[in-house]
Amino acid sequence: MSGGNRFVRGVMIAVAIIVVLGLSGWSMLLYSDAVIDWWIVPVAASGIGLALSIHMWRLWRPLTWSDSALFNGLCNTVVTAVCLTFAFFALNDMLADDSTRRVETAVVAGHFREEHHRTRRVGRRYVANGEAYYTYKLQLRFADGRTKLVEMPRSSYSRIHNGDSATVVMRDGLFGVSVFDHRNLEFYKGESGKKLLRN
Repeated sequence: MSGGNRFVRGVMIAVAIIVVLGLSGWSMLLYSDAVIDWWIVPVAASGIGLALSIHMWRLWRPLTWSDSALFNGLCNTVVTAVCLTFAFFALNDMLADDSTRRVETAVVAGHFREEHHRTRRVGRRYVANGEAYYTYKLQLRFADGRTKLVEMPRSSYSRIHNGDSATVVMRDGLFGVSVFDHRNLEFYKGESGKKLLRN
């Protein structure tokens, strides 16, 4: 393996990793505005990627320099799943039907606080055992039984209680998955209807 080939391969791998991580993060942002269980699209996309791997694993040889059908197939499955998941959420959101815009009311059904740890560098690795921080989420339950977790600032999270209501501006997405803007919610106190805050 010549030095030039090593360099080109290294650049290609770095670009591929950056693209996969970038699309994964973007997909998570788009998912936050979609009313669907988080696992459905990635699982379906992974199934498609796995099926395509039967014929496409050989195409990964120039990048992986491996003849392993298992390893190349895994690479194909992961990249395909990430790309298809991003495409689904992006197209569903961007091409949502504005004529279906409507206001729905949801009830706050739960509060969740999730603990995370900041990463820090140890040698050449990043480990997630740094300072702890928290994210705050509310579970909204719609009239048809669908639920959605929405992340909130701590100041807003502490003012809202189970049983309070939220108005949500919905649109039908391209693929039939409803979308909304999680940053544009209005919350009201229980049955009194007193406005609490606008997220």
